[in-house]
Amino acid sequence: MRDFLIFIPVTVLYLVLKSTIFISIPIPDLPLIIVLFIAYNRASVEGVVLGFIMGYLEDAFTGGIFGSTSFALMVVFITVYFLSKRVTFSTPFIRAVAAGLLTLLKGLLIYIVLRLTNFDAPFLGSILIAAVVTGAFAPAIILLLGRVSGTADPHTLER
Repeated sequence: MRDFLIFIPVTVLYLVLKSTIFISIPIPDLPLIIVLFIAYNRASVEGVVLGFIMGYLEDAFTGGIFGSTSFALMVVFITVYFLSKRVTFSTPFIRAVAAGLLTLLKGLLIYIVLRLTNFDAPFLGSILIAAVVTGAFAPAIILLLGRVSGTADPHTLER
């Protein structure tokens, strides 16, 4: 429950800034990074619900098809949950690569949903840039999320 009180307002502020000031500037995908953090740090039903809510908020703020980002973030959560049983997301490099690849997955899933509903959406250029930016900033943001949420675990976060 504490995560809702921390991450939802931060996500709303991020989405307000993203949809007004940073429209054409690539910025890290904060909802995806939060879902990555929650999924590997302490996966639970709360994390899936948090991902769904953040995806729905993102659709509301960006004018997307409602549910497309929620669907993508839930798939990201499930993917990270199962990967975390085999991969330890403990190094900044692994976090960066995971965030970049998951951004590509999220973009692909949203693109598929948009194409199924006959929306013409750009894919390759914008998604690749978003993946690079998200991957570059993910390790620092994840470290900050661990400190803010009080879950700085020596197995998952460097002190």
